This record gives sequence, structure tokens and C-alpha cells, in this order.
Amino acid sequence: MQLHWYAETPARRSRQMAADLLAVLAFGLCFWLGSSVHDLTAELAGPGRTLESAGSELADQFTEAGTAAAEVPLVGGPLQEALQRGSAAGRSIEDAGVEQQRAVGRLATTLGWVSGGTPALVVLALWLPRRLRFARRAGHAHRLRGSGAGLDVFAFRALARQPIGVLARLPKDPAAGWRDRDPEVIAALADLELRQLGLRSARD
Repeated sequence: MQLHWYAETPARRSRQMAADLLAVLAFGLCFWLGSSVHDLTAELAGPGRTLESAGSELADQFTEAGTAAAEVPLVGGPLQEALQRGSAAGRSIEDAGVEQQRAVGRLATTLGWVSGGTPALVVLALWLPRRLRFARRAGHAHRLRGSGAGLDVFAFRALARQPIGVLARLPKDPAAGWRDRDPEVIAALADLELRQLGLRSARD
């Protein structure tokens, strides 16, 4: 299927380009918003990093002390076991810090996607279907315009869809001219429909 992304008439093409630019800017703003929320939320992991570091340092100190205590005569064994329990407690603190960082990371990712992704989906839903619809319709019309038979289709659509006041301004009776297959009337009617689709006249 041939897609025709932009109108051939200057005014409509300018509006489409402006809308596309606004959509790109909106997507950029959504990305910035999501990234900012993610980064701000991720800062909550600071206490978790501190907890991890403190627990690791505490566990290492208890481990070193237990190794040294093992050399003490008579009480070395029991003292080493007590110090090893302190080392295990330090590791538990370290693990708690790591888990807190993971939880904050998951929260930051979720909030980032929600705050940035949700408005981006709204922009996409408002912008993309309209652009695709125009591209398909203009693509079909562009192909039909290249064939002589396509003018009859555009002329018929113009008779059915154009306002009465617009048809009345044509130099000849559009209905009679279409029935009589008057080339001038058919071309004038086709031009009305093509302009509404954002395409140039078939006579250009």
C-alpha cells in the first residue's frame, strides 16, 4: 500500500509539519519527564547503599577479629564463634541494604514509565491514527489521480460530499455535467475532492 505522508497543498502541508513537530517535542518532553522522575526516585536508594557499606564493613571487622581471637588460648574457640555471629549480623545488614536498593530501583523504573510513558501513549493515540488515516487516503487518491478513471471517482465523491454552496459556485450544473460526462465538469468536481484530500488538481 502506497502511503502519502504530506499534503501537496502548502497550507495543509504546513499544518501537518507543525503537528508532527509538536508531536516530536511532546515525545521528548515525556522522555525527559520519565527520566527525571526515575532519577529523583532512584536517589532514595542512598540510605540502602549506606546500609550495605556499613554492614559489609562491620562483617569484615568481625571476621578479622574472629580470626585473631582463634589464636587466644583456652577461650579462642568460643570467642571466635561469638564474633562470627556478629559477622553474620553484619552480612544481614548488608543484604538488607542491597534489597532496599533493588526495591527503590523497581519503584524508580515503574514511576518513570508511568510518568513518561502514559502521556506519550496519549500523544501517540491522538497523533498517529490521524496521520496514518491521511497517509492511506492520500496514497489511494494519489494513485487514482494518475489514472483517467480516477477522476470519475473523485467527481462522484464530490457530488455526494461537497456542500451545496460549493457545488453551486461551479460554472456549470455539476449533476447534469457529471451525467453527460462533461470533461470540464468532471475535472472541476475532481479538483474539489482532491483539494479536500490535500492533493493538487489533476490539471496541474
